[in-house]
Amino acid sequence: MSTTSAASQSPEPILPASLRPPALLAYLRALRAMQAVVQHGTTFAAAQACHISQPAITRAIQQLERYCRLALFLRTARGMVPTDAGRQMAARAMALQGCLQAGAREALASDTAKRISDHTAERFARGVTPSQVQALLGVAACGSESRAAQALGITQPAVHAALQGLERLLAIRLFYKLPSGTWLTPPGAALLLRVKQALAELRGLESELSAWHGETDGQIVIGILPLSVPIFLPRALQTLLHTHTAVRVGIIDGTYEDLLQRLRSADIDLIAGALRREAPGPDILQLPLFDDDLVIVAAPGHPCLSRPGLQLQDLTQWRWVTPLPGTPADRLLRHIFATRGLAPPSGRLYANSPLMTQALVMQTGHLAIASRGQAEQDARHGGFCIVPVETPGTRRSIGLALRAGTRVSPPLQAVLQACRDAVAAHPVTPQGK
Repeated sequence: MSTTSAASQSPEPILPASLRPPALLAYLRALRAMQAVVQHGTTFAAAQACHISQPAITRAIQQLERYCRLALFLRTARGMVPTDAGRQMAARAMALQGCLQAGAREALASDTAKRISDHTAERFARGVTPSQVQALLGVAACGSESRAAQALGITQPAVHAALQGLERLLAIRLFYKLPSGTWLTPPGAALLLRVKQALAELRGLESELSAWHGETDGQIVIGILPLSVPIFLPRALQTLLHTHTAVRVGIIDGTYEDLLQRLRSADIDLIAGALRREAPGPDILQLPLFDDDLVIVAAPGHPCLSRPGLQLQDLTQWRWVTPLPGTPADRLLRHIFATRGLAPPSGRLYANSPLMTQALVMQTGHLAIASRGQAEQDARHGGFCIVPVETPGTRRSIGLALRAGTRVSPPLQAVLQACRDAVAAHPVTPQGK
């Protein structure tokens, strides 16, 4: 008789944090009811607007108030008046509904055989269920109905039924069923992005609930770009974690394009680093913190540091590690040399990783570019030396980018303030100031 060891068994799939639904998703119907009462003023009018019974509206609000441990309305003879908490919750619920409607419209728009219908989008936002949202997230993360069922702790037929229900709501195909698994169609991918934004609204609402009870908690995920971030972010996070002990912070790095996509799909909450001259779209808000410029760096003892009368053209004889081609840092490096009529350093070796760039500079004698503020910090601790040549035209605005058009959650607000405070306590002076 054969046996299978536990180590050889396939691990149970786990949903990524950004795809794990918040607890408030279970109260999706109650949130719709609460928003309708705020909008129409009475449970009777809300029931008519939602096409459900008045007692169902009343029960939903009572369930939501028990979960929140807050009064969301003042009951008067003339109707239901929302409390401050009720108004803020209704605003979040309205934003959530807006994300779901936008997802339905964009899913329909990406199917050329379908006509975009606001009625269909509204019906979807009113009718989509928590189980359908969970099934969409699970299949997107796991790539098959069976693995999604494992991750969600439900049966595969339940996942299949939920996915079919989603497709019936929109009357379009959202999934490909292939031998390799279940995959999203273009309309399904468009819907997923907006559903993830809707879940971000729920997470923001949960953080606000904690704040109303006197506790700032929640998780913030920050995407960082290679240059300038170490000047301020470590100090900001040290202060944040000391003053807000229940806040959790995750940090990932990547290219700007990758991080921007993650920001738009609510996989991360903000990007820290060099800002673009113009925001990449109306859905992105840029918050400048300070200006920084770029300098050329070398390891202590590098021959270029002892060369009398060092000129920019002299630096082309040594090896370089350059930024990724096509990135703003790469364009600025080329600009430095172009202003002197010189060809840029060879692009035989390039890196997006600050850690690898630093190792190549310090261990192999390569030259590189770095932020002035960061290079000055490293120089004080025996790291990079700034090569004494001018680097005109490399000033950049450093700051934070986040999704526009939504209420900033308490933990995200705490991160933003900690970053501002860190910059104010240790100002950066770019070249020429």
